[in-house]
Amino acid sequence: METNRIYLMLFVFFSLRILILTTFLLIIGFQNLSAQDDNSLLREIEKSNNDSIIRVKAQHIIDVIENREIVGKAHYYLAVSFESKNDYKALENFKKANTLLKSDTLLEESFYRQSKIHTLFSEFPEAIKTALKSLEYNRLNNNLSKVQRDMSFIGYIHDRMYEFKESIEWNRKSLDIAKKLKDTMAMALCFGRIGIAYDELAEKNNFNRKLFDSALYYNNKAAKYAELTGNLGFARTTYSNIGNTYSKLKDYNKAEEYTRKSLSIPGFEAAKGVTLVNLGKIYLETGRYDEAKNMLDSAMQNTIKYGTRKYQLEAFYRMHELDVKKNDYKNALKNYIDYKSIEDSLLNETKTKQIVEAQEQYKTAEKEREILIQRTALAEQDLIIQKRNYQIFGLIGLAVILGILGYLIYKQQELKNRQLQKENELKDALLKIETQNKLQEQRLRISRDLHDNIGAQLTFIISSIDNLKYGFDLKDEKLTHKLETISDFTSDTIYELRDTIWAMNKSEITFEDLQTRISNYIDKAHLYDANIKFSFNVDDSVDTNKKFTSVEGMNIHRIIQEAIHNSLKHADASQIKVEVSKEVSNLVFKISDNGKGFNLDSVERGNGLTNMEKRIENIGGEIQIISNENQGTNIILTV
Repeated sequence: METNRIYLMLFVFFSLRILILTTFLLIIGFQNLSAQDDNSLLREIEKSNNDSIIRVKAQHIIDVIENREIVGKAHYYLAVSFESKNDYKALENFKKANTLLKSDTLLEESFYRQSKIHTLFSEFPEAIKTALKSLEYNRLNNNLSKVQRDMSFIGYIHDRMYEFKESIEWNRKSLDIAKKLKDTMAMALCFGRIGIAYDELAEKNNFNRKLFDSALYYNNKAAKYAELTGNLGFARTTYSNIGNTYSKLKDYNKAEEYTRKSLSIPGFEAAKGVTLVNLGKIYLETGRYDEAKNMLDSAMQNTIKYGTRKYQLEAFYRMHELDVKKNDYKNALKNYIDYKSIEDSLLNETKTKQIVEAQEQYKTAEKEREILIQRTALAEQDLIIQKRNYQIFGLIGLAVILGILGYLIYKQQELKNRQLQKENELKDALLKIETQNKLQEQRLRISRDLHDNIGAQLTFIISSIDNLKYGFDLKDEKLTHKLETISDFTSDTIYELRDTIWAMNKSEITFEDLQTRISNYIDKAHLYDANIKFSFNVDDSVDTNKKFTSVEGMNIHRIIQEAIHNSLKHADASQIKVEVSKEVSNLVFKISDNGKGFNLDSVERGNGLTNMEKRIENIGGEIQIISNENQGTNIILTV
């Protein structure tokens, strides 16, 4: 009995050791298999050139894998697959990658690509911020080639922000590095960007001749180095820029010489529409009307053939100028109407593109979901095969087999539950997208009706009034003044209509949208009275990611617009300021002028002040008007 008890204890002891050892080996095997699968998926993504496959595999890694570095890389490659096709989606995934990646190489590339997208959207503060981060990583890694690239691109962003001196400074630093690296094409790009900045700086400084000479010097350098590298496309663009500079200097012989030189470079036909328009303008300015007509006709044919509507817009405007000079007012009116039609359609083109992209995203999501379901079915088949293979462990003992089967059943059920949850979330998301699409379509339909009917009729009124002024010798000053008043009022109505359409096309308005709209109105106000100094400042404490409803955003914009309009009309001010700040959890907009002010108790209240109070009341805000005679006026909105 004692001997049997000892044998039994030994049997139990060794069985337990075998069970523990087998379980340990299985766990290690599963971990190694999982890590191997993760890395193999990443290698497949890196080698693939098919964006659809990259998106499916990257999304699978994001949904299933918990390793932060691998998920960060998946977000990066997913963003690259959307780049230039859906920049909004690309930007979203680059931002997620930035928070997860540890690899300096991918991080700096992510920041650089993100900066390019922000620049495309005219989000310049974010563009500068991300470009500087890319520059910082490349400096730490002593990657001079990319340091040079980042510096030049930062200069380009400053140029887009109309900060031309900063653009020149950054590109000069970049040029020094390009010379050390003996990178001829990089040098050409720096020379070109410096030349463009000088040209714009000269125009800003009352057509300064010295600055124009600097622009010509650097652009000629850029063209020379571009030809050395065989980059004829950049050389063609640079010669066109040189011709444009000479045109501004009214040296039309030189302007014609370089513009023709640009056109003589073979190929690049799709980009030559603007150059043909520039040559037509030169002929127009030098009184060669027949040649101007032929050249503008060629430009029109080019823009129609290649669909370059931006250049077609310029061609219609130059034809309108030509017809006016030839006293052909009928054709002048026709070309001006065509010009306005294209200009208005281009304003709405971005919104239409966003709607189309949203619909395409919906279709793509459906396809990707089907692929994911197929991959899940394949994974389940692989799981069944693995189950059969694991049966060989039956020799170890019934306890081990039951443990393995229990573990696999548990994991399988967990996977099914997770998949079911994902499917339900996807259904809810698709239903929400479908509802949003229907609302957006309804808004777009209403805005199109406003634009196509009322907008077109108002534009026709302006054109008809202009035609009356140019076509008839009106000597009655009262009639002329009345026509001008009607034209100005109609123009203001069109602007108000566009603001309304802008708000209708948005379910929500970001702070950046509102900031851009206010800046545009201030620019127009400055054209109204160039003697008034305008300023628009946003405090650093303000959350620029804040979003408003379309009603809130529109009312805030209208109140600020009305306040500036009142200052222009009544205050006799030399300075108007718009300031945005944060007080506790409130957003405060302050519009102030140094004009003659008024007495709040005795002033006759018009529709303007009443409308401002009603608008701020509608969005649950407060308005405070502070004014004294000869002490200016302050209007403070608290939202």
